[in-house]
Amino acid sequence: MGKGISIDRRKRLREEPHTGHNRWHPDIAPLIEVEPGEDVTLETRDAMDLQIGPRTTVEDLPKMERTAAHPLTGPVYVKGATPGDLLEIEYLEIVPERYGWTRFSPGFGFLPDLFDHYFVVHWDITPEYATSPQLPGVRNPTARSWAPRAWRRAVSN
Repeated sequence: MGKGISIDRRKRLREEPHTGHNRWHPDIAPLIEVEPGEDVTLETRDAMDLQIGPRTTVEDLPKMERTAAHPLTGPVYVKGATPGDLLEIEYLEIVPERYGWTRFSPGFGFLPDLFDHYFVVHWDITPEYATSPQLPGVRNPTARSWAPRAWRRAVSN
């Protein structure tokens, strides 16, 4: 296996700043360099950086730190790539965590004007499906069950 960036899933990005960032900016130095076509393993954090967990309720959502959202792993520098190059990525495997969540917050996130109340869904994720007690009868296929067929790209510059 090639290079990679590992994280401690019990820590937030601010506790491990050497693993990533939360914004795109040209002054953020790459954490690793890879050759075109080289395999890379990246562990990622959830979109709210551990602020939502299995015991989170709708009452907790308004208290979340909104500026700590969207932690990103990396950056990764592809040798030979220059600004403006288009890079193609082949996802060889996506391994979801066992727990996941979905939340709606008024005025925040996707479709903020369509949801006027807080709502949180806690997902039990298996390699094939995600289910939730908040949405009985709903069973979503997981990324692992469909991604290898859907994405066929190679790292290149």
